[in-house]
Amino acid sequence: MAVFNFSSAVLFLLLAVVINNLKLSLCQELIRYALFTSGPVGGFHTSGVVPAIELAEELINADISILPGYNLTHTPVVDTMCDRTVSLNEYFDAISPPHPTVLGLLGCGCSVASTPVAEIIHHNSISQVSYASSSIELSDRSRFLNFFHTYPSDADFAPAVVSLIQEYGWRRIAFITQDESLFTEVLVNLRGPLNSLGIGIVNKIVSSTVYNNGFSTSDADLIFEKDGHRVFFINAFSNLGRKIMCEAYIRGFIYPNYAWLTYGWYQDRWWTEEVNPEPTNCTDDQLAEALHRSIALQLRPELNDSKTITESQLKPTEFDSLYKRRLAINTQDNYTYTFFATVAYDALWTFALALNRTNEMIGGLIREEILNMTQCGGTDEETGVKWEVVSLENFTYSNQLMGCIIRWNLERTDFVGVSGQVTFDDTGSRVFDDVMFFQYRLSANNSSLTRVLFASSHSINKSSAEFIYINGENNNSVFPQGIPPDGIPIPQILTYHLALVIPYYILAAVGLVFCTVCLIFNFTQRKKKIVKITSPNINYIIIVGAYMMYSSIYFRILPSKDFTLNVVRCFIDYLASITGYNLAYAAILVKMGRVYYIFHNPSLTKKTLKDWKLFLIAISISSVGVILAVLQVAVPQLQPIPHVSNSSESTQQIFNELGVMIEQQVYVCFSFGQNTFATIWIVLIVVYTALLQIVGLILAFQTRKVKIKQLHDSKYIAGMIYASAISLVINAIAIAIDGSLLNTVETLFSGSLLAATTVFLALAFIPTMVSLYRDSTGKFIMGERRNSVTGNKMSGLSDVERRTVESKQTQMELRIQELEKVVRSYESNSCVSQKEVNSSTVTSNRSGENFQP
Repeated sequence: MAVFNFSSAVLFLLLAVVINNLKLSLCQELIRYALFTSGPVGGFHTSGVVPAIELAEELINADISILPGYNLTHTPVVDTMCDRTVSLNEYFDAISPPHPTVLGLLGCGCSVASTPVAEIIHHNSISQVSYASSSIELSDRSRFLNFFHTYPSDADFAPAVVSLIQEYGWRRIAFITQDESLFTEVLVNLRGPLNSLGIGIVNKIVSSTVYNNGFSTSDADLIFEKDGHRVFFINAFSNLGRKIMCEAYIRGFIYPNYAWLTYGWYQDRWWTEEVNPEPTNCTDDQLAEALHRSIALQLRPELNDSKTITESQLKPTEFDSLYKRRLAINTQDNYTYTFFATVAYDALWTFALALNRTNEMIGGLIREEILNMTQCGGTDEETGVKWEVVSLENFTYSNQLMGCIIRWNLERTDFVGVSGQVTFDDTGSRVFDDVMFFQYRLSANNSSLTRVLFASSHSINKSSAEFIYINGENNNSVFPQGIPPDGIPIPQILTYHLALVIPYYILAAVGLVFCTVCLIFNFTQRKKKIVKITSPNINYIIIVGAYMMYSSIYFRILPSKDFTLNVVRCFIDYLASITGYNLAYAAILVKMGRVYYIFHNPSLTKKTLKDWKLFLIAISISSVGVILAVLQVAVPQLQPIPHVSNSSESTQQIFNELGVMIEQQVYVCFSFGQNTFATIWIVLIVVYTALLQIVGLILAFQTRKVKIKQLHDSKYIAGMIYASAISLVINAIAIAIDGSLLNTVETLFSGSLLAATTVFLALAFIPTMVSLYRDSTGKFIMGERRNSVTGNKMSGLSDVERRTVESKQTQMELRIQELEKVVRSYESNSCVSQKEVNSSTVTSNRSGENFQP
């Protein structure tokens, strides 16, 4: 089939040549256009398009339906050397006498050379059609009025790059940008879409330009600094790209640990010394190894259907055969194959078809009809000179009307070329939706580096595209050793050490058992005198609070890496620990308040504090803190949502097998500054808790000398308050410590919570249990077993001394009995008579003792 296609193409070309010669013998005028290319300077070489353009020229001239009476011809080929100054000089030379008039410019070969010419060419009524210039800058219609390009604009590049980066899950990329507007604008165009997706960009500017191809040590150090980047895009000409890849090979920045992206428009074998002869420290084989598995992105228009007949009546396969044939025949000009050949071929067809439509308009319409259709101005606004519609052979550079008509027809280009459908948008850029992805791959024996088409990207809109694998490719075939990492430290969520979890869980379990024992004891023995005087109803509040604080440990140090479970963990622990503490401490505070109430300025007019009143007071005190905690969990703006924080418990850096750092992280329920409203609310809860603690400490200090067993020994209640104060101080220290020290913080916080809870229960119940064990009936709690003085001490006294001591002891016991009667009156919700109080006062005065209960 290949032979058949080639033979058909040759016969077609021979027929075209015969017709062309016949047409040339009949025609009277030549239409000239300037043809500019770019040599190998800067690693960009487009002179290989000349055979394709000359093929198009022959076929156009052979077609009697296109530009009848005219033949297209080009001026001598000009090499702009991809240089602004050279391209401008050559342009001015081309339009200056004695050179014949040209109606258009085909070129220049690169954006750097095209830009200065395209900016002024409309002043000479000439239109420019480029086959290789893709700079985003050239899409500015306000500056480049008469510029068109059949190679797509780099503005179409952004969605494809984004789709590639998303496909492989990369979250950051480093651009190595050559200091040329062609490349800096690409980065500007990419920054917005990438940043909107949270993809980080680092731009490493290399001072080398197309005029200065140096690559200094400082440039290399900048590119390969140890900043963790693993994905690089060479945003530069191929000669600089070759030097960069050599440095990558020397430093080991190659696959599978690194990923490299390049442009697909680099010439074939651009990494070799033959194509880019500038010296490097690497051999061609080493550079091929460095490029292995790198990706080339190319805005490559292609006609996917090889059977489609194009405007030139050539199938893409037939064109390719004829083009390669011409390259093989023409050896004296050293033209090399370039993929720009198809778009250059279509560029001349674009220009010829626009001129043909212009010619038809001139022959079929009057001037006013043309002005109305094209909306072109017919008069020079400055001089008032009226421009005429003239034939193509009479075109002049000063006739802006003819320049406008030709531009108008170029804007309406729409045909099927060998590179696909050719049409332009409002900026003169070719409408194009697909980007091709190629990968450089070493052969099995590493003898050659080939470029394989593995995917494409189809634009959905201006900012997004769909990445599509083709030719049976997939992630595993593209990156068989795994997708290269982007260098972002890999997060590893840490949780609580088992060395912390297991002991604390056991202690919490023991605490819950102890709670249950206390609950059973309090319930079963609640009617016993010794238990009854401890206010068992208030004890229930302490037990409930202890249950909640012990249970909160299971959520507080729950070893989970799941975010949802951590949210549940934080919420339940927060509610349970705060509610439990407030309940238990409020009960303790009420007990201490009762002691203070009875013995601070005792008076007959004081009302008795009944248990149910004390119970309500305890619930009221605790409810404030509980409501604050519930509101914080319920209101979204106040919620202590867990967040990830880098762990500070290990200073040693950890790396995976690809050399990427493992970033150890932990879930922190709350940290100051995380949320302003939440922080304010936490401070409010802390202030309230601190105020309650201060009140408790004051009461404990004021009642430190009270030793009446019927009210429970005040030293035990004070001990609970002191334990609470110490626990709060430890908790404050734990909160102040960096939350990323997960195990350190919880060792302090959970440990102090367990200790305080245990102290609360132990002091509230163990002394009562011991007393009940010693005196199960409670008959001695009112002092029936009081002895005057131990026998041993009394035996050494004289009769007079013994009688004196016994008299004083009798007086003291009477006073104690009177005070105990007062206490019993409070316990039995009754009042003491004024006579009893007066009697006790008299007795006390007679005793001569300054007794203070």
